Amino acid sequence: MRRNLNHVKHLLDLVQAHADEEGISMIDLLPKWEESSGNPEVSLLEPELIYLVNRCADAGYLAVIGGHSVQLTWAGHDYLDSVTVKPLA
Repeated sequence: MRRNLNHVKHLLDLVQAHADEEGISMIDLLPKWEESSGNPEVSLLEPELIYLVNRCADAGYLAVIGGHSVQLTWAGHDYLDSVTVKPLA
């Protein structure tokens, strides 16, 4: 499977938006992922979510907690800051 950096950013944005202090469970993250493609005809799929969670964990952007929840790491926040377009002041 090829890494899609737009989907990486999207995943990290979802985790940042929906995780609490204990993270977000994969069970809760999956429907948010599947429904967030922006196209009701084409959903994002579970295998890609699992692949990207693992790759983001390998890169240090996500912490996998107990094998069932994920949380954004400091490096994940830094990555999002670096790829998010900020308005000019």
